Amino acid sequence: MSSAAPPPQRPPTSLETDDYFDREYFQLHPGKRKYLDYLIGLLCAHGVPGGRILDIGSGFGFFLEALEQAGYEPHGLELSPQAVAVARQRTSAAIATGGAEEPFPFPDAHFAAITLLDVIEHLDRYPNTLDSCRRALAPGGKLIVITLNAGSLARPILGRRWSFHLDPTHVHMFSAARLRQALATAGLVAETLTTISNFCNVGEGNPILKPLRRIGRVVSTPWLGDSLLAVARRD
Repeated sequence: MSSAAPPPQRPPTSLETDDYFDREYFQLHPGKRKYLDYLIGLLCAHGVPGGRILDIGSGFGFFLEALEQAGYEPHGLELSPQAVAVARQRTSAAIATGGAEEPFPFPDAHFAAITLLDVIEHLDRYPNTLDSCRRALAPGGKLIVITLNAGSLARPILGRRWSFHLDPTHVHMFSAARLRQALATAGLVAETLTTISNFCNVGEGNPILKPLRRIGRVVSTPWLGDSLLAVARRD
């Protein structure tokens, strides 16, 4: 009796191919270092000056390294084995290889904070991820989400050259109302929901904007900023 045919091979996703990482977004340029400092300050400003932090979609480990240097206990979750290998050369943080939409390989109530930085817009099943975040957060723990803002002033100005359209792996665009509802549905309490424009990293997707990087800081505004910033709490 002949043996069964082997199952078809799954084609690699765009996150598993070399060219996905061949972008300035995955380079540690001086502006990126300023942005990492901003993120550390954001944790401190929201009552997380130390402790165990999970960065979802941890990439090449830039933020994990910054957390480690700031005295946190960083953990990462990253889909791409290539990115995990690079990150492990940069930091001693514990990094798990896996997708954010699958159950997290971490205990419940384990983290003081979790970060979803420019990740949620890539996730087909983002409610699964938010549910996992709530379970993995300790009571009182914070979830920080940054994602492109559907109400950005830059969106109608740039049209198809706006950041969301320049990455084919973007699948969801969030308004403030949609993000607030998603957090509430997951059982998380939004403490902050505002918009920011990141002039530290500007131009990574669209080089014509790169001269604005001279501003060199993250500007927070109530609305119209290029990205949404949400900080939510697990009660």
